[in-house]
Formats: sequence, C-alpha cells, structure tokens
Amino acid sequence: MKDLQKKIAYLQGQVDGMKLDKSPEGQVISDVLEVLESVSDYLDYLRESQEDLEDYVESIDSDLADVEDLIYDDEEDDDEDDYVEVECPNCHEKVYFDSSILTDDDLIEVTCPVCDAVVFVNDQDDEECDCDCGCCHHDEEKE
Repeated sequence: MKDLQKKIAYLQGQVDGMKLDKSPEGQVISDVLEVLESVSDYLDYLRESQEDLEDYVESIDSDLADVEDLIYDDEEDDDEDDYVEVECPNCHEKVYFDSSILTDDDLIEVTCPVCDAVVFVNDQDDEECDCDCGCCHHDEEKE
C-alpha cells in the first residue's frame, strides 16, 4: 500500500515539475492523480478495517470456543453421572430421570411420559415394587 502511495506522489511531482496543470490535458492528469490518491487512501482505510474485523472475529471465535467447552463439558458430565435410563414395561419407550431419586427419602414414582405407566417407584420400605422394571432400589437390596 505504501508503494502505491509513493508512486502516486512521484507522478504528482512529475506533473507539477512539467507545469502541465495550465493546459487542459495537464488539468485532466492532475484530476486523475487526485482520484488515484483518494482511491489509495480508501484502500488503506479498507485494509485497516479488514485487519480490525479479523481481530474481532478471532476474539469472538475464541470466546465461542470457551462457551462451547463450558456447555458441552457440562452436558457430558450430566449424561454420565446424573441420569438413570429405564425402559417402560408398557410401551418400551426409554425414560430418563435424575439419579438423586434413587436415594430420596420420600415416596417417588416416575411415570412414562408417553403412556403414563409407572416405570420406577422409590419406596424406602422393603415392600415389593409393582412396576416390574428391574431397576428399583429394593430390587438391588434383595440381591
């Protein structure tokens, strides 16, 4: 970019040295050189703007990568540790629920969102479970 500006300045110096600006052709050449100088200045402005934009996009990309790491790392942890998967004995749909239900002291039933059948009962007593899902807390105690 600096070379272009130097060349334009050199041409302007030559035109000034030749004293062509008094003739109509000289005036046209001077006007063309002014237009070239304006184009060169605008190209320099665009180059600077492009560099700023590239820096900004790199910054956004880095921030987005950080956000993705936070979101997807949390989802992986949740999938592995915090949820239990049970197949509904009625419609065979997979039902997911929070693993904290397994140790909750209150009587909790989990029903299938598709057919409303009971898929899990967390009863802290030693009573038999009626859901026949094979995943209930008291089934584990009997083994």
